[in-house]
Amino acid sequence: MRGIKMLVAIMVFLLAAVPVWAQDLNELERRINVLSDELDDMKENSGGGIADRVTVHGYGEVHFNLPTDGRDGEFDNHRFVMGVHAKLADWIHLNVEIDFEHAAQEMEFEFGYLDFLLDPAYNIRTGVMLAPIGFLNEYHEPPLFWTVERPEFHKTIIPTSWNLTGVGVFGTPVDGVNYRLYITNSLHSTNLPAEKKGFQGENGIRKARLAPDEAVFEDFAVTGRVELTKLAKGLQVGASFFTGNTTQGDIGAGGMTTLLEADVKYRYKWFDTNASIAHINIEDAAEINAFRNTTDVASGIFGWNVQAGVHVPQLLGWSTTHDFVPYVMYEFIDTQNEMPAGGVQDLKNERKNTTVGFSYLPIPEVALKAAYHHTSRSNGNAEDKIQFGMAYMY
Repeated sequence: MRGIKMLVAIMVFLLAAVPVWAQDLNELERRINVLSDELDDMKENSGGGIADRVTVHGYGEVHFNLPTDGRDGEFDNHRFVMGVHAKLADWIHLNVEIDFEHAAQEMEFEFGYLDFLLDPAYNIRTGVMLAPIGFLNEYHEPPLFWTVERPEFHKTIIPTSWNLTGVGVFGTPVDGVNYRLYITNSLHSTNLPAEKKGFQGENGIRKARLAPDEAVFEDFAVTGRVELTKLAKGLQVGASFFTGNTTQGDIGAGGMTTLLEADVKYRYKWFDTNASIAHINIEDAAEINAFRNTTDVASGIFGWNVQAGVHVPQLLGWSTTHDFVPYVMYEFIDTQNEMPAGGVQDLKNERKNTTVGFSYLPIPEVALKAAYHHTSRSNGNAEDKIQFGMAYMY
């Protein structure tokens, strides 16, 4: 009986409250409509909402390297990269990427620059930019190359990924011709060995790159690239250069360093190949060695590589989004190809790499990789390792 009385009381209360709820619902609906109209006005006045102007992208890769000499294998969540492209105006675009290295133990500012789009033939770029050297440094997302790790040519001869701070121009003056030309900060050849930076015998110019927060602007450099993409179907030919003093005022000698590079990419149906070659000339290498109290900095660095692969599904005539690419790659790397007076050459720094492997892409944005990598050095030493990798971009 008591429960029935309670139920009747609740029903009476609810019926009495209905008009109040109706008023509240009407007011809520009115406010939602006002807010919706304001958002529509903002979208029209700003040229689009945030979702229309900003996109997020990135990539990542995980590696497992297993030496064949009995040493333990190593996993490395090598990198996870987050990037943003923002259309600030129809003619002003912002591009930024931040790289979290080795399971986020290190963080790097990959690039951050503004593009001012003035004309297809002539546009301006300024900020922290990727050096336009070779075909991999600017487009190094791991599903785009077959090897588990970046090829040594693109890590040591061209120290991918290599960023520079400055300003330049880029464009497509005629169909099939692309160019970039920048004025930027230069390398720092005379960083001291104790800091594990500067020019080195084994790593060439790689450790002389300057992070944006470390950049010294005593010396400037000019760098550029041109690509010809319409010479023949499936063929791209490119050439790049970098030149500038590198001692950053540490010594009287400038240490002028000039890198010249050429590359070719060709695909005919299921057959795919690419090759690169580069030479680096370092002036005043003897003076750089004297300042650093070393004897290993070379006056000339040289390297080349060639790679060929087969797109198996296309070869077999399958209609599928999957791709399976077995490949072979050969590299010659000599970071002490020419030595200055007083320099001491270490034959281990002349090496030849042979890599055989495959890349399986269930979709173009995902790659599962495996490879056998052999290195032979001119001092008689050799190294072998088995590699596995997982890569993605979004």
